[in-house]
Order: sequence, then C-alpha cells, then structure tokens
Amino acid sequence: MNHGEQLTALIAEDDFAQKQLLIRFAEEHHLIVLDTVSSGSKLVDKYVELQPDLILTDINLDDISGLKACRLIKAKGYDPCIIVVTALTDMKYAEESFEIDSLSLMLKPVTSERFKKSLEKAKKHLMQKRKQSPAAGSNDERLIRCKQKICDLDGRNIQRELYVKEEKIVYISKDYKQISIKWTDSNSVQTIHTSSTLKELNAATSPLLFQCNKSQLVNVRYIQKICADLITPGNYEILLHGVPESLTLSRSCFGHFEQARKLMAEEKGIHDAVLR
Repeated sequence: MNHGEQLTALIAEDDFAQKQLLIRFAEEHHLIVLDTVSSGSKLVDKYVELQPDLILTDINLDDISGLKACRLIKAKGYDPCIIVVTALTDMKYAEESFEIDSLSLMLKPVTSERFKKSLEKAKKHLMQKRKQSPAAGSNDERLIRCKQKICDLDGRNIQRELYVKEEKIVYISKDYKQISIKWTDSNSVQTIHTSSTLKELNAATSPLLFQCNKSQLVNVRYIQKICADLITPGNYEILLHGVPESLTLSRSCFGHFEQARKLMAEEKGIHDAVLR
C-alpha cells in the first residue's frame, strides 16, 4: 500500500440508517465503499467477488451473523481485515470478534472520531501485513500485486491494487487486451480481471509460475499431467487440477517448465527433510 492510498471496503449492515451513517463516515475519511449487503450469505459472496481491503460488519444480519460470515470467509482461505460494528454489549460477542481476528469492535452509536481511529488501525495493519510478505522468501508466502479497475458504490471507476497469494494462482491468461487470473480459494476456482500486463505479472511471480506460451502463465503446483499436443506437433497439452480447461505448453517454453519442475522438486525435498 502506498502512502495516501485509499482503502476499499464492503459494509454489512441490515439497518438502513446505520448503513447510511457508515457510508457517510467512510466518505469523510476517504474510504471507498465498493458495495453494501444486509445478509451474512451476501457478505461471503460479495467478499469473494470484490475482495475489498476491509470488511465493516454488524453482528446481527439477515440469515447468518456477521461473525459467522467472516468465519466462512476465513475458512475459504482468505485473510480479511475486519472491523465489527454492533450495539450488543455482551462480552461473548467481543470474544467472538477477537476469535475471527477483528481489528476493532465499534459500539453503536458509532462516532466519526471512533470510525477514524479504527480506520487508521486497519491501514497500519494492512501496511505491516504487506511489508511482511517478502518478494524473496518462501514462494508460498509471496503476495502478487496486480492493478484492477473497479466501480465504487456510486458507479465511479477507480484504480486499485489487489494482492493474491502466488500459491493460490492456477494460471494467468491474456485474451485480446484483458488479463484474467484463475485462482483457487480451496473450495472453487475464481477469476480476477486485472489491468496489469502479462509481462508485469511474469516479472512479479517466481519461476514456479512460468510462461507456457505467449499468452499464458501457469503454476507448476497445479499441473496434473502433460501429454503430446495432437494438433501441433512438438507442443504439449497441460492438464490442471481443479479446472476443466487445458493449456498449451509450446516448444519454445518447455525450458521454463523444466526449470519450474526442478525448483518445485528442490523445495519439496527441503520440506520433506524438515518434516523428518
């Protein structure tokens, strides 16, 4: 996160007046609201779709609670930045909010000053989190930064930075001018559209996520099988775990695959040695 960068948020609140108050405070403190929801199930779905920097959630929502929704999001493999907003003063809710690693618990009626303090805490947390994700460290810990154009609550176009764990990326594909990232949240495969170029993403990722042809990068971790391409002699077909489509490994990129396979074997050998 760059200094002065605006954060994006998803607000989960079933009371209209409280929702409008949170939106007003967000605008006052330059927080971009991507959307609002009133149910816990919608909170889960919208978080997966939009991947905001921050969740602002009430506890009592339609169908399932905000706390349960956040647990479901974390169970999918996400690590959301959470601020809980509630009128409930029972200590068990405070304990539950800390169990989901919420950064703050704001009691209603929320004031602009209290909102500002919680937001500053969230900014510091996100900055520290991104600093701790090394460019040169374990490839499983690497966060890949990509640019994305998205609309806010008022339909205005914004440019933001999105971070995806390299280990979760299955493949990256260029179709005309659009770049898509296919990644897994352990339960399903999701798609992110990015305005970053294939060249930028190739430079940001480790050799484990290699270029298999002129328009695609593939993560060697998800390769199930490689066989001869029956259409183009000399090329290969890549079958992947978790996705029905196959990719092409061109002759000119076969060396990238060999490098990625060797690196994965070396890392697996080190990991196995540690376990013994």
